[in-house]
Amino acid sequence: MSNAFQSPTPLSPLAAAVGLGVALIVLFAVCAIVALAAPDLQAAHAWIGLFTTAPAASVRAWAEGIIFSLVFGALAGVVFAVTYNAVLKRAA
Repeated sequence: MSNAFQSPTPLSPLAAAVGLGVALIVLFAVCAIVALAAPDLQAAHAWIGLFTTAPAASVRAWAEGIIFSLVFGALAGVVFAVTYNAVLKRAA
């Protein structure tokens, strides 16, 4: 094992998009399940409300939540990766 300094590796915008999109889908699903199990817990409803105006228990809420979680997560992942790579390039 070498102790030599290695320069940071640029991030793949596609990998960041997929990773963040899937992470937001998982978070949406967890919050939707919590909203079904504990309907009085408003924190879960607030997260669901970021992605849909449909009632938390509806099929429409699940469909919109999964689709928009993927879309917004992917967009955030691309923006993050491109910004990171630009800062990395300037710092080198």
